[in-house]
Amino acid sequence: MNISYKWLKSLLEFELTPQQVAERLTRIGHAVEELTYLGSGFESVLAARALKVSKHPNADKLKLVEADYGATETLEVVCGAPNVKEGGLYPLALSGARLAGGMTVEKVKIRGVESRGMLCSEKELGLSAESAGLMELDPVWKPGTPLAEVLGREDWMLGIEVTANRGDMWSHLGVVRELQPFVSHKLRLPEAKPAESGPAINELTSVRIEDPEGCPRYMARVILEVKVGPSPRWLIERLAAVGQRSINNVVDVTNYILLELGQPLHAFDLDKLEEGRIVVRKARENEKIFTLDEVERSLGTSMTVIADGRKPVAVAGVMGDKLSEVDERTTRVLLECAYFNPVTNRRTARALGMFTEASRRFERGTDFDLMPYAVDRAARLIAEVASGKVARGVIDICPRPLLRNEVRLRRERVKRVLGVDFSEKEIEKLLSGLDFELEKEHKGLFRVKVPSSRTLDVRREVDLIEELARLWGYDRIPVPRRLELTPGTGGINGGPEWELRRKLAGMGYQEVLSSSFVDSKLIEKIYGAGRFEFWRLVAPISKEEDVLRPSLLPMLLACVRRNLNQRRRDLALFEIGNVFDRHPGEKGSGEQRRLALAVTGEYRPVHWSGPAPRQDFFALKGTLESLFDWLKVPPMRFAADSHPVLAPGTAASIVHDGEKIGVIGRLDSGAAAEMDLPAEICLAELDLKPVLASAAMPIYRPVSQFPGSRRDISILLGENTSCADLIEQVRRVSPLVAEVTVFDLYQGDRIPPGKISLALSILFQSRERTLRDEEVDRAFEEISRSLIEKFGVQPR
Repeated sequence: MNISYKWLKSLLEFELTPQQVAERLTRIGHAVEELTYLGSGFESVLAARALKVSKHPNADKLKLVEADYGATETLEVVCGAPNVKEGGLYPLALSGARLAGGMTVEKVKIRGVESRGMLCSEKELGLSAESAGLMELDPVWKPGTPLAEVLGREDWMLGIEVTANRGDMWSHLGVVRELQPFVSHKLRLPEAKPAESGPAINELTSVRIEDPEGCPRYMARVILEVKVGPSPRWLIERLAAVGQRSINNVVDVTNYILLELGQPLHAFDLDKLEEGRIVVRKARENEKIFTLDEVERSLGTSMTVIADGRKPVAVAGVMGDKLSEVDERTTRVLLECAYFNPVTNRRTARALGMFTEASRRFERGTDFDLMPYAVDRAARLIAEVASGKVARGVIDICPRPLLRNEVRLRRERVKRVLGVDFSEKEIEKLLSGLDFELEKEHKGLFRVKVPSSRTLDVRREVDLIEELARLWGYDRIPVPRRLELTPGTGGINGGPEWELRRKLAGMGYQEVLSSSFVDSKLIEKIYGAGRFEFWRLVAPISKEEDVLRPSLLPMLLACVRRNLNQRRRDLALFEIGNVFDRHPGEKGSGEQRRLALAVTGEYRPVHWSGPAPRQDFFALKGTLESLFDWLKVPPMRFAADSHPVLAPGTAASIVHDGEKIGVIGRLDSGAAAEMDLPAEICLAELDLKPVLASAAMPIYRPVSQFPGSRRDISILLGENTSCADLIEQVRRVSPLVAEVTVFDLYQGDRIPPGKISLALSILFQSRERTLRDEEVDRAFEEISRSLIEKFGVQPR
């Protein structure tokens, strides 16, 4: 929430500096994340009056301007702007001023005449993208006035992080209430009651509430003879101070009240309402509305709408429709001020995917007791800035009274929770500073009436105790000197999954944590339609997060893309998380715990010692094999397979105990194009449950004290024969085999089509004795014969 320091001071008199305000708010739980001086960039830029304008002696298109900038002497500057004239007031940048874009103004000779400053355009000051000449200032300002003051930029903007439970903090009034206990003055709200004239409001319109659950209170005023146009400068500057752009004088007033009081308002063109009346009701099934963002939306029966005599003209508390908006032809305005059910509003906003400034406030609860003041103040301001007349009377429909919370507070309970023995006077002083009303029932017990602005936030005794803690200061609450610590039982720092994370981090991988919500359209583009039966969200946060993820790979690839866009080329990432992989026709949740890995680039950054090997399919396969070996999982097999995300010929299944538990391969070019990624990315994803279930405690055995004997074999075999099957067969034939590695692979000249040449190195070793040559020879012959019989290989 952006807050203007000057705006705060207009509501509450205090001597705190912007920095002190930021510190105070942060200490009581409202973190100020940003503190910005709005006049930055206008230092050494003053208002200057052109006293004399004459031709440049050496240039036809340039002029010499004698400028009064509030000093004892005038300043001569060279200017080429066509609109400079005697008596005009313009921004003057003095020597040393830094303008937008980083340009520094200096004394310089232009065609032989020294220019000691620079008269500026809006573009040169960074106030607009284009400008045809000098920026013309209001002549009422005195020469020498800082431009920041002229533009209303002598102000500070505080960026406050508002917690979800504090809807009252979405306004300047809410912030002022939080500061009130620390200053000696009371809140001062501007006069709100408008001057009324003309017909009574009941002669112009009517309001009927058919959905009191969704809209417990609705107020309306009518302003006549309105002239819609630009807002006055004070209003434009006040909105700009918190990052809001001006639209027109009527809409600007509603935004002003929203930011000042936290009460959303909506202005309807009364002449565009069918039958000139308002009906608050439930939407009909599939009822349509064309909202202000120019999107036609389909409504549901759980949603509250504001309708005229025929159709919806607003989604209650979210957004109005385009057809009834105020424009330059509007002369009669119906001003809406309502209190909408926070739960209904939140569900509607999420169902429609519409998150507006109004819905943000309504779903957190607005101040229903402030509504009469808000609608009066808005009507008064619209009458002032748009030359309108406020019709007599106000419509206020409230089917059931809206009541403030009452909570009992025990002094002993405060002491027990906080460890601070507050006196009754201290409790009264602290809480009354936040507009809580305290009535003493008997000694040590208060009945506390909660302000209507805090209805959803303060409901229990412990909520009041929290308020006392905030105001007293968390740093002043005593902490026991002796703390008893008990050992944890599992959690994040325990178990095989945690050890797996540590192992991967030790291997140079970085962990990724991504959202469980993904875009179903992206999944279908990558995997193909119909592969998954999605778990769809009833009320998705956005259209791009409408289903539970059926795989970890899409979000992991999105993380790779973000890193590559930041020119981080060498990546090794992993994620452990749940997926919701339900294939068509399957029953049950299909929820699985999976591990996904992605690698690209080189093992290490560029180094003078030479190039580093690339992270490819075999590097990723080696990572998995190292993990399986470390976990003491029975050997996994990698079998050729196909997968929609992986390139043909590079995809392989990861097989455990005869069951496919995962995939590994290089990213397919089609999937890469869909995600705007290079294809040189290798991926793996596997189900963790069978892996961790078969993991065993490491068994440490001493290295054999006896020498081994190595034999190599070169064979010719079919190109579709599994290398993993060959190695497994070698190990199965003889117990003397200690190690099997592939050290050569060849396919080309003198190798028949469909065949490959493969070379294996076999280490024979015993832990009990030195092997004799004849034992090794016999085992080697048995292995050769077994490979010929089972796989039809040909020794070379």
